[in-house]
Amino acid sequence: MHRIALFLAVAAISFIPRLGHTLDVGVSVFTESEYTTNSGRTERDEVEEWIHSPGANLTVAHDGPNLDVNVDYSLTRRIQQQDLFEDQNEARGSANLVWIALPDRLDFTVNHTRTQSSIRSIQAATPDNRQETVNTSAGPTLRFNPRGSDELQIQYLWGDRSAEETRNDATTHNSSVSYVLNMSPTSSVTFTGQLNQVQYENRFAPDIEYTIGQVTWSRQLSNANYSLMGGYTKAERTKDLDDVDGAIFNANLTWQARAATTVTFTAGRDIRDQSENLNTGLFVDDLNFDVSSDLTDVFTNERAGVTLAQQLNQRTTLDLGFDLDREDYEDIARDTERASYRLGLTRRLNRQMDLNVGINYSNEDFEDEGDEADILRGDVTLNYALGRRLNLVFGVRYEERDSDSDISARNYDEWAGFVSISYDVVQISR
Repeated sequence: MHRIALFLAVAAISFIPRLGHTLDVGVSVFTESEYTTNSGRTERDEVEEWIHSPGANLTVAHDGPNLDVNVDYSLTRRIQQQDLFEDQNEARGSANLVWIALPDRLDFTVNHTRTQSSIRSIQAATPDNRQETVNTSAGPTLRFNPRGSDELQIQYLWGDRSAEETRNDATTHNSSVSYVLNMSPTSSVTFTGQLNQVQYENRFAPDIEYTIGQVTWSRQLSNANYSLMGGYTKAERTKDLDDVDGAIFNANLTWQARAATTVTFTAGRDIRDQSENLNTGLFVDDLNFDVSSDLTDVFTNERAGVTLAQQLNQRTTLDLGFDLDREDYEDIARDTERASYRLGLTRRLNRQMDLNVGINYSNEDFEDEGDEADILRGDVTLNYALGRRLNLVFGVRYEERDSDSDISARNYDEWAGFVSISYDVVQISR
């Protein structure tokens, strides 16, 4: 899979000489040194050490009439001072390519993501509980205009999932037919039917076929955008396992309450066999490492969240958020409920310096495993632009897990301080 990521990056760069529209390319190198008081995140026998992480970033962005390209990858080498964990390479990022072969008729899409995630979210996010998960999909989309501004879309996406450590690699085949009824320039209703197949390589994991029907209403107003989806999913499984079916919905609302105030609300319910967070391509950092990537069982996911973004003044932005997420598994004892409260503050100190503060408090209830924990995470970072290409970051972070269950060995607290420096080797913008 490393070769697939390299191929996509090289392919994106190979288009550069042919692109005549907006193009941004960046290549940077960096190194970070972190001192932690508890590298193993254990309650006893804490290990203090330095962790050095040199690496490089690649970004490519192009928006043209026939080709859209977005690439954002990072490769890091983690070097541990002590021998508690082995040194590791970490790759993460995403690539998205859309080729409009025939305008308004035929598109080809390629997506690739590499995500660092925990194997078991009930355990601390130490290097031996992390793995890279890779998702790749590619396929065509046909478009027709049967009536006026309405659109008929027929799409097929072949997909490949892989995990670095656990045995849940799979091939997927997703087919869909959608009819978009454009009621006005700002309002539309979409009727969609999907047939999605998941074929696991692990012979003990059942293959799954999802049949999905849904209706989505979207509208854009001067101060608000919202989308409401309702539907039904049926998941049929092999290995003589029972089918799983039920209603699904999704609601998204973004409201510009005032010139400096934005409120975002999300809620949803669906049936799936893999966390949607594994498709983001972003590194799940120490403030949000709550995904179990070792599972293949079908589960019902119910979630809700609200975020308030407030521009306090020209230099200061405040973000407040609350998220509730529940995973109800069909055949394994891994049900989980998680409530999380977030606070973020960004302050522009001067033309060269930014201050960022993040605090996250969450309660995690692993109902079937007899563990309920309160987790407090926080960090403070100072970004200092030394020049147009050189950037310096100082930071400190804290994390604490406190459980009242019988499994107190999972409790820990950790302080860490770090400094990183990055240099932009290549900057192309035209």
